[in-house]
Amino acid sequence: MNKELLKDFRDEYTEKLEINDKNEASLKVLMQRKEILENMPVIQDYIKLVKQIEDLKNEVSTNKELFLRTLFDYEGKGLVDETNSIFVYDGSFMTRDGNIIRTERNSSDAEFDRYIDIESIEEVDIPVEDRKLFERFNKVIFLDESLPVKQSLYEIHNQFMQDAITNGEKAACKRVLSRNKKNL
Repeated sequence: MNKELLKDFRDEYTEKLEINDKNEASLKVLMQRKEILENMPVIQDYIKLVKQIEDLKNEVSTNKELFLRTLFDYEGKGLVDETNSIFVYDGSFMTRDGNIIRTERNSSDAEFDRYIDIESIEEVDIPVEDRKLFERFNKVIFLDESLPVKQSLYEIHNQFMQDAITNGEKAACKRVLSRNKKNL
């Protein structure tokens, strides 16, 4: 073995052992002090208080979380039985070999338009030739094309439902229609 490296190793190891022994002694003193403090009534009350706070933090939800959980429960019970005929335009489509393919709204290949009811989240496919009639008798929201329709739809749906519950359906309709890019 290399005697010089062996000596350096021994010196470094001895130094680390001394530091470790000091740390163990300090830890022992701190642990004893901690035990003494934990047995003091005021510290026991503090520990209980901290635990209660942490437990409640885990049980407290944001208003949005509470609303969405409650909405989910009530939608399963048939909360929306009749809608206000407000739809989000999802796009124009054509079918080829049994596949549905998105196309431009004004494309000559477009066979139908898909609209999604903001209250029931139900999709409605309307033949292109009936588009104007459908859009005349319903309120249609055209979203910013840079946003994913489904994500935006769920945000609109949740906001509409929250507004309907807190401010009434008329106010919810007015708000949802005023906040969107283009309505027919």
